[in-house]
Amino acid sequence: MAFPLELAKAQLNRRDERESRVLLLSDCVHNAGPDPRRAAAVLPRLDVLLDTGGEKDVDLGRALARAGRGELRLIGGQRDVAPAVSALFRER
Repeated sequence: MAFPLELAKAQLNRRDERESRVLLLSDCVHNAGPDPRRAAAVLPRLDVLLDTGGEKDVDLGRALARAGRGELRLIGGQRDVAPAVSALFRER
């Protein structure tokens, strides 16, 4: 999970970070690689949409959002994605 967050950071390095944010849609199950909390902590903001449809790690999803100064939203299916994204952008 750290790799896509590191890739997002590299992409954001090309932009003004004051208005930048990363949106992660994942089950937040950490299968391999370094601890993704470190990668989350260097992002300007990380919001996590956690897919609850199967195997999941809500605690890690919460920790990633906290490290990235963002919010965690639980997503039960595809119909939950658009309302969750809209709510995240309204909060800003």
